[in-house]
Amino acid sequence: MVKNIWFDKNLLRSSAFRSLTKWAMLVYLDFLRKRQMEQVKRPKKSADWIIRNNGEIVYPYSEADKKGIGRREFRNAIDELIAKGFLDITHYGSGGRSGDMTKYFIDDRWQDHDTPSFRPAKKPRKKDSRQGRGWAAYHAKKKKTSITNVSPKKAIPNNKTDTPKGKQLTLWGNNIDTP
Repeated sequence: MVKNIWFDKNLLRSSAFRSLTKWAMLVYLDFLRKRQMEQVKRPKKSADWIIRNNGEIVYPYSEADKKGIGRREFRNAIDELIAKGFLDITHYGSGGRSGDMTKYFIDDRWQDHDTPSFRPAKKPRKKDSRQGRGWAAYHAKKKKTSITNVSPKKAIPNNKTDTPKGKQLTLWGNNIDTP
């Protein structure tokens, strides 16, 4: 196994590669480092190189974290690389449980980026659609009322007075005799 990284000259000159963000470029270089190139000899032709582990490349969040790439930056970089045609997903992992990790395929769709012949990814990354998890969800579920929307309760007129044991309520000024 050769431990070199090969670049296509067209890759370095392409607008898709030059438009990558810092994190997407670093993640893509890591993917290129992870691929295993193998030389295939063909009779009466020059030797070609193929990616032996294409479709089986694994790059977990934990490894990106050890390299100083945050979870959000890594996720956004993967999304950008898929959208611009550098990567495809061959197998969705189960979120780190039981060692089942997402497997990636290094693609060459980037060559047609920003052209009408550009094909979208076959399996774009699944967005996390789960709503309401953890502490924030607990507090979001509580029904919040706005101070501006709270109206005072209307007083209901009542002719009866509530006094203990049926005693009369005496108000100040009612028992004063006037001449």
